[in-house]
Amino acid sequence: MPVGRNEVEPGKVPFARFEAQTYSTMPEGLVMAMTAAQVGRNGWSVMIALCRMIYSNGAFGRVSAKEISARTGLTANQVRRGMEELRDKGLIVPVIHRTEDGRRILDRSCQGHVAQYCITKDVWASVSLDSGLHTNGPS
Repeated sequence: MPVGRNEVEPGKVPFARFEAQTYSTMPEGLVMAMTAAQVGRNGWSVMIALCRMIYSNGAFGRVSAKEISARTGLTANQVRRGMEELRDKGLIVPVIHRTEDGRRILDRSCQGHVAQYCITKDVWASVSLDSGLHTNGPS
């Protein structure tokens, strides 16, 4: 519902406020890249769950498959297929860490699977962090 300037009192914030970690914000550049890649419904749901916390370098906060399933209503297999689709379409990649001796390793959990993902550099380059409202769009 639009709000006119004269309807907003000075000092009053007309925007909705939500508790931390209870909503997702998907950058427009990411939405455009997902649309161009023709991501299916499982991929969209998984990405929305991952976007609850995005760091400034494009990495997602750690989210378990069980948590994604609980938040989205997807089954474990649907979450797995959604993650596979996002990886296969080049939208997310595992986070890579350097060891003390300089080797590059994937961020792994104690069960051996990838624990943390990030948005690919190509897609992240299309996201503008200056104002949070505008993007350059994918190239």
